[in-house]
Order: sequence, then C-alpha cells, then structure tokens
Amino acid sequence: MGGSIDSYLGIADDWWAKDFACSGSELRPTKTHVQQHQGALLEATGIWILVAGGAPLISLPADTVSTLGDRARSWSAADVADVEGLRRHLVAACPRAVDRIIGPAFIGYGVAESLDLADACLARPISSAAQARQLQAACQPEEWEHGGSDPEHEQTFGCVDPGHELRALAGYAVWDGSIAHISIVTHPHCRGHGYGRAAVALAAQHALAAGLLPQYRTLRQNLASVNIAKRLGFIEYGFSVYVRLGPA
Repeated sequence: MGGSIDSYLGIADDWWAKDFACSGSELRPTKTHVQQHQGALLEATGIWILVAGGAPLISLPADTVSTLGDRARSWSAADVADVEGLRRHLVAACPRAVDRIIGPAFIGYGVAESLDLADACLARPISSAAQARQLQAACQPEEWEHGGSDPEHEQTFGCVDPGHELRALAGYAVWDGSIAHISIVTHPHCRGHGYGRAAVALAAQHALAAGLLPQYRTLRQNLASVNIAKRLGFIEYGFSVYVRLGPA
C-alpha cells in the first residue's frame, strides 16, 4: 500500500464510522457528540469514547443515557483523557459502578511513505504456538491481554534468541478486510534493545504487501510501546477510551 497517509485515512474513517454507526462528519464533531450504542456497539455493556482530531464522540449503553448523557456532552477531549477526572464524573452520574477505565489508547496508522521499516530484516515470521506460550508465561497477564498474539490464528512475526526463545512477538488481526490491527509484546528481560520495533516493522511490512492499512494501538501510559509506533513512523489518528461498567 503506497501513497500518502492522508489518502488512506479514509479507510480508518470508514472503519470507525461503521463501528460507531455514525456519519463521517460525526467522527470529528465540533462539540462533544453523545449517542446511544448502535451498530457494532449495540450489545456493548460499557462506554466507548473516540477522539480523532475533534471533540469527543461518546457512545453510551441505553440504561445510562438518561442520567449520564447531559453531563457527558460537557466533556472535552482533555476531560476524557484524564482517567481520574473521568472516573469522578462517572461516579457522580453513572447509574452503574465503574469497574475499569482502559485508556487513553494511542491510535496510529502508517503507509509505505510514512513508515521506516528498515529493522524488519531483524525479525522473521513465527508459526510456533509453543514459543508464543513461553513468551506469554514470562509476561504479566495484562501485558499479554493487550499485546499478545496467537500464531495459530494470526499472522505473527518476532525476534528469536540463539536458544530459539522469542524475544518479541508481533501479530495482526484483519479488521473489515482493510485494516491490519497490530499487537506487540516483548520479553521483560529483552526490552529496550529494538526487538519489539523489529517485530512490528516486519508485521507492518507484511500488512502493506497484503494491501492492508497497518494500525497501531496501545495505551498512552505504555511509553515504550508508544515510542515504537513513533520511531517507526505511525501517524497519530487520535485516541480511544473504554469504560468497563459493573452489572446493571
């Protein structure tokens, strides 16, 4: 996939608009837009927030709209990026308990013109589920939840040490036939040496060759992961926040 990043952001816009079941213009509202879950989010039990260069787009479960909707319309991009402040807003108005706030999460996209994939030569395709399980055992459960990949179900790429153990593993899932959603996890003892960057570079290279738009999404607080994205040349699209709520 060649060309400028701007020419391919329409692919990302189409995906997010479909996910939120909104129009393209509603992705970047001039003032905060609040809606009830619909489309792909219809069965979601938590709150989804997207900030993609405009004011927040906020999608709420049906049972929270009447009590939370008006307050949510006053939230700015800075408000939803402030986890503790957002929690206070929710505790004051949400009819359900706040279980967990996941985010803000960096969302970035890259094309051949923007990405520096020179380090891809340092990684290789990975097909061993056993190697992946070894790496998983070395990581914290939350790290694997956010960045782990399964060679049996995804395209996976990694860096391997002389003993054939994985130093880093990247993979991607195909979204809607057009976006390659890349995940990455690096062995705790091997971080800071470029292995994660090399694995992501090969994953992105493979995705581009398949005609897909590489997407990199990671928690902003994970500075090492965000640095991988920025050093490779992923362009920031925006950020997302998910609020997991307790039962109704």
